[in-house]
Amino acid sequence: MFRASDLIDLPILTLMKGSSSKYTVKSLLIDGFNNRIAAIVCKEGTLKKSAQILPYERIISIDTNGIIISDIKNIEKIALRNLNDYLQLDDVMNKLVKNSNGDLYGILTDIYISLLNGKITGYELSEGYIDDFVNGRKIINISSTLNKALINKEIIMYERLN
Repeated sequence: MFRASDLIDLPILTLMKGSSSKYTVKSLLIDGFNNRIAAIVCKEGTLKKSAQILPYERIISIDTNGIIISDIKNIEKIALRNLNDYLQLDDVMNKLVKNSNGDLYGILTDIYISLLNGKITGYELSEGYIDDFVNGRKIINISSTLNKALINKEIIMYERLN
């Protein structure tokens, strides 16, 4: 498992000899319906305001040093995809996590993902500063057979299936 927040500002590296990338990770595009990372939002350099995306399936490897892709051409212009189908990481951070009965689990502080396929594997939740200090933050593991979660801009619904 890897924390989504740890991906922010990682460099994007290419395998092409003599090719250097000036891209870094700006955000993540989340497919809330399928509970996975759909793409990575990239920024080029520090002064440019335009962003581009890297579809998750085009990533070769991710580690603490960076994200490795085969070719810089894998990074697409952002207009090529319909962004309304996805949420950016900032859209869901610090949102309430509730069940369908309205019971509050906590506030989303981070998302755990599988590096192999971009699937969301867990949520890190806060119940407040004092509770975080005394008990630590809660981690809800997402299993496709035991749990169901739906992410949107307003709230995250989480259900444990029996």
